[in-house]
Amino acid sequence: MVTYKPNMNLTLRLQNAVDFGFSVYIFDNSPEDKLVREFCKKFNGDVVRYITCGKNVGLGFGISSVCAQAYYDSYPALIFFDQDTVFDCSTLDFIEDFYINNANMASHYSAIVFNSKNSDDANIGGKPPLKDVLLAISSGSLYFLENLNKLHWHNETYFVDCVDYEFCLKSNNNNFKIGECSVTPSFDHKSEQPDFQYIILGKERLLRKYSTHRIFDAMSASVRLLFSSIRARNFLFSYAIIRSLAIYINFQFLVRLMNVFKSKKWIAK
Repeated sequence: MVTYKPNMNLTLRLQNAVDFGFSVYIFDNSPEDKLVREFCKKFNGDVVRYITCGKNVGLGFGISSVCAQAYYDSYPALIFFDQDTVFDCSTLDFIEDFYINNANMASHYSAIVFNSKNSDDANIGGKPPLKDVLLAISSGSLYFLENLNKLHWHNETYFVDCVDYEFCLKSNNNNFKIGECSVTPSFDHKSEQPDFQYIILGKERLLRKYSTHRIFDAMSASVRLLFSSIRARNFLFSYAIIRSLAIYINFQFLVRLMNVFKSKKWIAK
């Protein structure tokens, strides 16, 4: 996990993970905030490894650090969560079982991303469905660390935006697949997000108004990634990035338009 000024709920989830028998790796981007630092001190570097640079160096550097540290501690895989992704022991148990039952996937995949997009369709007792995807976010990603080592980890020059997509491009360019399992129990990437609910054309959307500075950062990172994909002649990925950026800009315009009406819910007819 990479943290930046999290709330108390995070330490409760981390304690549950430790109690369930997992080792925890934390990169702290806000060490001046005592919460994470004091939590980690309780374990004396045993089952909880605390890493920091003393300042906010971003996600790319942070994810690389926790993955590399786990790799050199001889762990074959690491599950990464954003600090505001809610999970419990059933989530960890599900992912661990999946990994044990599909250990051979490490020869073809750099990561499997777990989420609950289709949790209502879960086939209890059956084999969890898996599909290959071109783009995936970092939170919920089970990283096969030997393959990340071959890819030279995440790109630390991406601060926040497009860290995950750059990893996807690098995986794709090096013939590693990324899979998605969307029936993960108790996985919640919405509740602790500072989003508002809108209903657009009859479909519920959770949207967040980002600052102008953040929007330009996202655009800059996307354009940079677009040129990287063009240089690699990965034109399918180029199209995916253009499409993703267009959706992002459209939603940022839309959320501003709806906020003019000062309503948290807006129905388009």
